[in-house]
Amino acid sequence: MKHKYSFQSPEQLKSTLCDLVSIPSVTLTEGEKHFPLRVEQLLRDIPYFKKHPSQIINHPMADGRFVLTALYRHDEAEKTVVMISHFDVVDIDDYGDLKHLAFYPEELTRALKERADRLPADVRADLETGEWLFGRGTMDMKCGLVQHMSIIEKASSEDWKINLLLLTVPDEEVNSRGMREVIPKLLDISKEYDLTYTLFLNSEPMFSQVPQDEKCYFYTGSIGKIMPGALCFGRETHVGEPFSGINAGWMSSVLTQEIEWNKMFCETVNGKISPPPTLLLQKDLKKEYSTQIPHRSVSLYNLLLMKKTAADVMEEMKRAAEIAAKKMESFIVERYRSFNLEIKEVPAIRVFFYEQLRDFAVKKTSEDYITILERSIARDTQGDIREQTIQIADQMSMLCQELGPMIVLFYAPPYYPAINTAEHKDIQSLSHTLVRFTKEEFDKDLHAVDYFNGISDLSYAGLQGDLSEMERYNSNLPGGQELYSIPFDEMSQFKAPVINVGPIGRDAHQKTERLHVPFAFEQLPKILEHLILEHQS
Repeated sequence: MKHKYSFQSPEQLKSTLCDLVSIPSVTLTEGEKHFPLRVEQLLRDIPYFKKHPSQIINHPMADGRFVLTALYRHDEAEKTVVMISHFDVVDIDDYGDLKHLAFYPEELTRALKERADRLPADVRADLETGEWLFGRGTMDMKCGLVQHMSIIEKASSEDWKINLLLLTVPDEEVNSRGMREVIPKLLDISKEYDLTYTLFLNSEPMFSQVPQDEKCYFYTGSIGKIMPGALCFGRETHVGEPFSGINAGWMSSVLTQEIEWNKMFCETVNGKISPPPTLLLQKDLKKEYSTQIPHRSVSLYNLLLMKKTAADVMEEMKRAAEIAAKKMESFIVERYRSFNLEIKEVPAIRVFFYEQLRDFAVKKTSEDYITILERSIARDTQGDIREQTIQIADQMSMLCQELGPMIVLFYAPPYYPAINTAEHKDIQSLSHTLVRFTKEEFDKDLHAVDYFNGISDLSYAGLQGDLSEMERYNSNLPGGQELYSIPFDEMSQFKAPVINVGPIGRDAHQKTERLHVPFAFEQLPKILEHLILEHQS
């Protein structure tokens, strides 16, 4: 008897998407834990998995969440496509009085139509077409997961001569712990089933390159993201005697002025320039109010990467910090003179990498003492992992305060290494056929872009750069791999190119997040099928 499809028609795809969106899988909530169990339930209705039940696995993570893999394997296939998606979503506080509808796309879309006059013009225009589906997770990125479920159902039913490994993970929106933990498991699966990974396919939605951008894109890589931090250690004093100290809050502001939008950190690849760095967090580290000036403060910066490694960024941070330190020293001298004060010795503000500070601390104490200190701070510091790195750097600077005044440079999570395989011969061939097919079939122009600009888990599907360069990241991360681990060694074993082909969407992470229905459910399935079959041949 012929199999009755579940994920093929536009109506089925839309119904499945609404089903999955209704599960509130906000990162680090119970819904995120439950979500992959529902996906497993749906996939097990596919006849292939009734015959091969062991090829669907919900892999438990260390924190109780799950990563799901589902393998369709053909005995004669030589190639394997890994189809990557994430199922966590950001929170829904921005929906206001429509918060109760954020996970119900059809109901939310109707409600927004009733209050269209309160919405921006571009949102109203989309609502009027009737072609857009609103809701948290519709575009980012549960539609991509539904596409992969559809592909694996059709391939297994029609006996495609290719292997497909569906991989869907939690936590992409925060620390990508799901993807980082599953990388070693992907190597295990390849060995167990004798698979050769030949393509990593992600289906994150298209992101506009500029405001009001109407072009359609696919991506042959994913932009990198790194978060350098700086702990400024000044000199304590009472506010009544400000010239006896150095205010670390002021130090951080001078450093931030040097780093913010600094073009030195930008890269240009194929005519595209990466965004400059911007401040994400800045605060002093006093525990409570007092009339002592803040003599320790911290700042974290967002930096997007294309070709640069963590080692490159740390050297650029050092240059910027040294320039800022000279400006601080000059400022101190100028203010002393303006108040007719004698300055006997200009304070030298030194710049250290965290690894240098840690080495100094080890010489003062011991390796065992510092390791125990790092682990205890990580264990006892509540909340965000970034706060744990800050507290470790702070305690290390307090242990080495004779080095002050100083700027200590370090890294805080997360780190998404940049990846780009546009020059790979298979990607060049697939790019050409994707553009041609989409134009011929749908009269739609697709444009290849080197880097997906929304940040994605494709960053961990390979390693561009030497392993030795990655060690620079680990050694300048307070707490090291005990606190935040990236499987650089395992990543270096993946040699397959990457590509991102996904739906058209708008306003990711906003209350007007929406998905273009005709493209998502009528055109994209055929484009992805063409891509897989072309890669198979």
